[in-house]
Amino acid sequence: MYVEPDSSDQQQPTLEQLDAWCEQALSSPAAEAREEAERRLRYFFPTFAESLAEISGSHGFSSGQERVLQVFPSIKGPADAANSMVWFLHQSNRVFSITYVVRRLRILVLNHLNVIPNAQKTDLRNSLFSAVRDKFADMPTFLIDDATRTLALVVMFTWFDLPDSKDVIDTILEMGKTSDKHKILSLQMVRAFVEEFNRELPPKYISRQRRVIVTFRDKQLKSIFEHSLDAMRQAIAQLATESTAEKRMVLSNALLLQRDCLAFDFIGLAPDDASDDAVAIQIPSSWKDLVQVDDFLDPYFDGYKHCDPPVSSQFIEVLVMIASIRRSFYMETVRVAFVKRMSAGIAEILTNAIGLDDVDNYHHLCRLLARFRCIHTLVEIEETPVYRELLTAAAAFTMTGLTLWEWSANSVAPLLTFWAKVAATHDSQDNSKNEIAGDVIAQTLPQVIKGYLHAMVLVTERISTGESLADNPLDNTDALVENMTLVTNIARSSYATCAPVITDLLREMAGKYQALLNSGQGNEELIATMESQLAWAVYAVALSIGGRQPYKSLPDDDRTDAELFATGLELDRLVQQRIQSSIAAPVCEALELAFIQMYYCFRSAYIGEQGYKVTAIFSKLSEYVGLNDSTSVLELILQKVLFNFKTWQSQSPVIQRSLQLFHDLSVGYVSVRQVAKLDTIKMLLANHSNDQFQFLSSIDDFKQRSQYYSALARILFAGDTTNAQFAQFVQPWTRMIDGLLAMSDAQFAQDSVRPGLIRILRDLRGFLTAVSSKSAYSMFFKWLCPSRIQLIHRSVRRSGDAQTQIAALKFMAEFVYNRTQRLNFDVSSANGILIFREASKAMWEYGSQVLKGSQAVRDVYKDRYKGVAVCFNILTRLISGKYVAIGVMPLYGDVALENAYSVALELLKQFPVNDVIAYPKLGKATLSMLEVLLAKSNIDLVQLDATAYEQVMRLCVEAFDHAEVAVSSAACGVIDGVFTAAIEGAAGTPNGASQGSPHSAISSLVKMVHGRADINQYLLKAMLNIVLFEDRSNDWSFSRPLFCLIVLQTDFALQYTSQVVQYQPAERRADLIKALKELLSSTDFTLSAANRDAFTQALTQYRREVTSKNLILMVPTDQTLGAPVQILSDDGGAAGAGADGGNQDNGEAAMAE
Repeated sequence: MYVEPDSSDQQQPTLEQLDAWCEQALSSPAAEAREEAERRLRYFFPTFAESLAEISGSHGFSSGQERVLQVFPSIKGPADAANSMVWFLHQSNRVFSITYVVRRLRILVLNHLNVIPNAQKTDLRNSLFSAVRDKFADMPTFLIDDATRTLALVVMFTWFDLPDSKDVIDTILEMGKTSDKHKILSLQMVRAFVEEFNRELPPKYISRQRRVIVTFRDKQLKSIFEHSLDAMRQAIAQLATESTAEKRMVLSNALLLQRDCLAFDFIGLAPDDASDDAVAIQIPSSWKDLVQVDDFLDPYFDGYKHCDPPVSSQFIEVLVMIASIRRSFYMETVRVAFVKRMSAGIAEILTNAIGLDDVDNYHHLCRLLARFRCIHTLVEIEETPVYRELLTAAAAFTMTGLTLWEWSANSVAPLLTFWAKVAATHDSQDNSKNEIAGDVIAQTLPQVIKGYLHAMVLVTERISTGESLADNPLDNTDALVENMTLVTNIARSSYATCAPVITDLLREMAGKYQALLNSGQGNEELIATMESQLAWAVYAVALSIGGRQPYKSLPDDDRTDAELFATGLELDRLVQQRIQSSIAAPVCEALELAFIQMYYCFRSAYIGEQGYKVTAIFSKLSEYVGLNDSTSVLELILQKVLFNFKTWQSQSPVIQRSLQLFHDLSVGYVSVRQVAKLDTIKMLLANHSNDQFQFLSSIDDFKQRSQYYSALARILFAGDTTNAQFAQFVQPWTRMIDGLLAMSDAQFAQDSVRPGLIRILRDLRGFLTAVSSKSAYSMFFKWLCPSRIQLIHRSVRRSGDAQTQIAALKFMAEFVYNRTQRLNFDVSSANGILIFREASKAMWEYGSQVLKGSQAVRDVYKDRYKGVAVCFNILTRLISGKYVAIGVMPLYGDVALENAYSVALELLKQFPVNDVIAYPKLGKATLSMLEVLLAKSNIDLVQLDATAYEQVMRLCVEAFDHAEVAVSSAACGVIDGVFTAAIEGAAGTPNGASQGSPHSAISSLVKMVHGRADINQYLLKAMLNIVLFEDRSNDWSFSRPLFCLIVLQTDFALQYTSQVVQYQPAERRADLIKALKELLSSTDFTLSAANRDAFTQALTQYRREVTSKNLILMVPTDQTLGAPVQILSDDGGAAGAGADGGNQDNGEAAMAE
């Protein structure tokens, strides 16, 4: 919140004071000192981009004073502020001062450059340029970049307004001819220009930015790229005779500029869309005269060979970009020459190992190989010697590179990508065709697989024994799977020759492992190391099977998969025997994850959801390991999952992956029905609360329990489940609940009861989340109600145990949730009312304890707000579920509805508004509850008193700025429901209630709404400020309640929007008045559906208008008040729109409510 300036601030500060404040604002370790310096600097250098919330703060509904931004008296608008900043920029030589003012200028330019006169825009642009040119020797590189980016922003926004803006880049390039230092500066500045023009601005600037970028790309970027080429060639020629630091800097900056030019967004992709390493660069065809020249690539390869790092690596970086240029850019003859020269250059570097002792050179060369092969298929040179030379050199380089994982771990993926692309276009029938290097490819592919796996096995051993301090690659499963997928893509391309490499490695390592176990002499460390090494071979088996493509797979490939899978199964059985033996070595987590991956991939490749087509694999599996069909494989998979459940602790990734596999088996329509028939599953359903499952003994991780019981519920209800089957499944729960209910209150309150109680509450909730059908829910309901649901009430009444209470309330929230319409009972059924009563009772019991404050509060969120949020979710689901005719409950004296509503409103009044919004889950639950509670169809059942009404409105105002759009939209829905009901009630149609009835909730609401004009006006101002000053994604949501508020306060709305216009610069007022006039004259502001829609459409049109004209409104200041305007007058307020003066006191009175 802004505060009044000190009396000392009223005077023009000295340059030394400003310098001191800038240094304090940017470097002081004390937060208070930084804030004080910022406050003073904002007063003298305002950007007029502050939000109204920052200025106004929170003064309450009754505040009659509208605050404005305090600025230095001589600053009347953005133009004066720009002059002030430019003066400071020229006067100060301090780095902190220049940094601060450049950043403030950027904000000012982004928001208000269009109201600055063209002559002053030119001065601003020239001042920024001269400041960089004259002071660059004392400026660090980052500050040169910042200042140049701000200059680029000015140029971008004046591209079509000032004819000479396009010449700024030429001026910068011309400056580079003065000296080597100026050439370095010139290249740095132009590079900053390219980066700024390529940066994505906020959405409201996109349309204007795109127009400028297209012109810049077509008319300027090519000349910049040409200039960088000339600078590079000149620097290379000069370095041959005189090597100086400045000339090396020129060369380095020229290369960086080329890289940024080639990385430009030529076709308008968002940055995220263009992040893939294999995306081709779409440079325009007009660049052909620069790129398609005979010796274009020569300077890059020559420069790389003769320069030291980091310049040498920059040469390779640019070559990576050049190799990524789209193939269609080249004519065929030119493309052949380009591919030949690129291949020859790469092969020369690889063969002679030029510069490869530097890690950056090495890494970028790996990237060059991958990118070159991704973009170019190399079919143009298949029959030329250079193709064979390239592949031979790349093969030798790869074999060496795979052993250097510890030196450059990120370089392995590009190498594997290169060979995966080579393998993808290689036909195994061409293995013998030496003229197209078929023999080289055929020999290399198995070697790449073998080399990678052996390298990873060796690295794992070195890390396990402490010889290497590198991070274990087995710990990064995502990167491991990504690289291994590339390996298996290579393998699947030539499966007959590559698969035996994996099989032989696995068998060799498994044999050593078995011999070690049989010897009885292996220590724990040796066993753990060998199991970690085995993980690589098992991952290779898993992803090789997972890489199967049915339309490409041959019967021989399926038989190979059978051999691989059978070998992996034999190893898994051996490991399970080891785990169950007396050997004390800890189980290897990575190996178990690899086994799970193997089962997952086999199921995806050969079982899946597309039926169970018989392939050659099952006949071979029957021969190898006795698995005759998919059912026997599923049985084996489930046995593995259950073995992991018994073996591993709850927090282990093995349990998480096993549960995920179990979950996947239960969600498929085909697989869940086949799984339900398995003997293992039948046994599990009868013993689901098995004490041997270690993760079920924990009460800390609900997600694992929920996932487990959700899967069981889907399997249980997969077919026509009988009552007897259901009763058998819930029998363990029945015994436990009946035992808990039979306890006395003293016994029930004992700490020893708590873990079991929390476990069963969470298990029931997890089970219920997967119950989606009406019949299944009815079974559960009849089992639970009316007797066993008393466990929920006893748990809620367990005072002082917040975790148990929340577990019970969360179960109730799931129990009342009409998920997939499962609670739609028959018309004659009373089940819905019974559910409402039980839920209302639970809410009342918990809410009463909270309101009494009888429990100690150690953590306010866990002990108070979390349970309250769940109660609000319960009420939201009860009302929105629509399975209870709640309107009839008061008619027969049922107090459940009144209790639920009253406890919710009392809880709402109990807590500070700031706390409710500060906790995201509580804020979301509160606003969602209020949205359904105060909806038009329900509000006549709610008795809102004055305190609750004010609290609700405060919550809504605070929620407008919530981080989640859904919460601010819910706040809009609350206000819309309340004010719609009040307006209709005042008109005599209050949704069924008769006007004037003293006991009517609507009548009371009408009196409150019309009696609190301060609240109405505060809400109206807040919403108008958001709609006028901000760009929100949910304008539609704000338009609905805003229309209602304008209906109630039409005159105030016109007055306030007129005041907003008064504070805008004179240059903006005419366009703003026109846009606001169209908005405010779109309807006659009487409440009807047609008028609402018309206003929403007018607001959308207003948003388009202000965006197209860049009408970014300026916050009110004490120096920018203009003459009064009348927006809806016949002349559109033209008389006052051009005035720039006005009485200060009258302006402040006008802004008061």
